[in-house]
Amino acid sequence: MGALVLLTSSCLKDSHYVDYLADAPLAEFPLAEYNPDQVGGSDGAYQQVVLDATSTEATYDLVVAVKVAAPKALGSSTTFTISTTDLTELNALNTANGTEMVALPAADFTIVGGNQVVVKGGTTTTYFTVQVNAAFIRANAGGTYALPLTITNAGGIQIALPEKYLVYNFFAE
Repeated sequence: MGALVLLTSSCLKDSHYVDYLADAPLAEFPLAEYNPDQVGGSDGAYQQVVLDATSTEATYDLVVAVKVAAPKALGSSTTFTISTTDLTELNALNTANGTEMVALPAADFTIVGGNQVVVKGGTTTTYFTVQVNAAFIRANAGGTYALPLTITNAGGIQIALPEKYLVYNFFAE
């Protein structure tokens, strides 16, 4: 019996070598990664932004990261297309939490440089800025408005779920 256990035990061993370099790259918002402590859900898609209610600044610059998650940086650039009209995650958060957030009006924000964001070859992450009408947020301080962001295209790279969504909920205090 002991000999049988010794002979078959080698079949039960796991290989400790994993070839991560063979993993396909994924496009994502790195802030949306799993976070069990995140308000509004464990997927991290919900983010609160609190502006100073006494400020006189006309705009608020929201800096957002996009990432090509890969074992090593790609040699060529990847163009992300960012949507602000996909309400999938915003509606899901409202349903899950009993909230009534609505999308920030298009007239009250601008993606600086447009909705095409490029992660250059040799890098994995880049940042883009969304300028938000801070006066509008201060006038609607209670968190009614949110900015939904969705990666809709990543130049052929698979888009990670749920990390393709971010929802920024704005408050002023």
